[in-house]
Order: sequence, then structure tokens, then C-alpha cells
Amino acid sequence: MPTLLHLNGPSGVGKSTLARLHAERHPGTLVCDIDDLRSWVSGWADDFVGTGEAVRASALALITAYLSSGRDVVLPQLIVTPAQVDRFEQAAADAGATYAGVVLDVAPDVLLDRLHHRTETPVTAVISRIIEERGGDALVLEGRQQLLDLAEEHGWSVVDATDRDDALRGIAQAAGR
Repeated sequence: MPTLLHLNGPSGVGKSTLARLHAERHPGTLVCDIDDLRSWVSGWADDFVGTGEAVRASALALITAYLSSGRDVVLPQLIVTPAQVDRFEQAAADAGATYAGVVLDVAPDVLLDRLHHRTETPVTAVISRIIEERGGDALVLEGRQQLLDLAEEHGWSVVDATDRDDALRGIAQAAGR
């Protein structure tokens, strides 16, 4: 049965990196990175949130179609709103797939260090600007706690992403692979 593996976690924890590495180890897996898709839309940097919502709907259709073909999808996406999570769980169900929610976590000091020293791309630059405008490090750490609470409420796995290889093993286990 195909799986929608949702790698959730705060900005900078390594969702996209680990998603790509997981997919490399599991050929045929689609990495559906909504932040990358968002950057394909003209004007996205000026309307990051609005563009994200529009692209998210397109991503849901892509995910559902790909899962329906019998293949896995890994979704590296920060989502703290339960209603948004429900949309992805429903997409998996509609495709006859399982949904595996994983929250990636590292110690707060490691998280902030990774966030402040990650490679800058157009997308990460906009995310960093938005984080600063909305509260900076305090916002990131508050979001981290919200995600840990969400994981507990939904029964999701929490995977320590401090060490890449250990994290990949934990992700594969959570996905049933």
C-alpha cells in the first residue's frame, strides 16, 4: 500500500533535506516540496501565504494522483493547523494510501543554529524574513512546541533529526519501510 509520509517540523530542522535523502533510498518516491512549488508562481515572494494556499490545493491533487498510481510520496511541509493536516490525511485516504505523520525535532539551540546558518535560497530568504517579522527565534521555538503537542494529539512519531542517518532510520520506521 502506498504511503504519504508527511515530514513536519519547524523551519530549519531539515525537512526538505531528509525528504530528498529518504526518496533517494526509496526509488520511485515523489518528493512534493510545496515551498519549491510555490516558487514557480510569479509574484510568490510578495504573497507567500496566499501563493502557498493556492499551491497547496494543486499539491493535494498531485499527491492524490501519484499515490493512486501505487507509489509513495514524501511531503516536507510545516503544518500546525489541524484542518490543513486533515486535508493531506484525506488525500491519502482518497488514494487508498496510508498517511504517516512525523515531526522532526532537534534541541532548541541546534534548531536555531541550523535555521540561522542554512544555505540561503530565494525561498529560505523569504521564510527568514517572515519569521523575523513575526517574532524571530521566539516564534520558531513556540512553533516547535506546537508541533510536539500536535504529534502527541495525533499519535505521530517524533524523530530526532540531530544525526542524519539516525533520522533517516526513524523516518523509514515511521513510514513502515
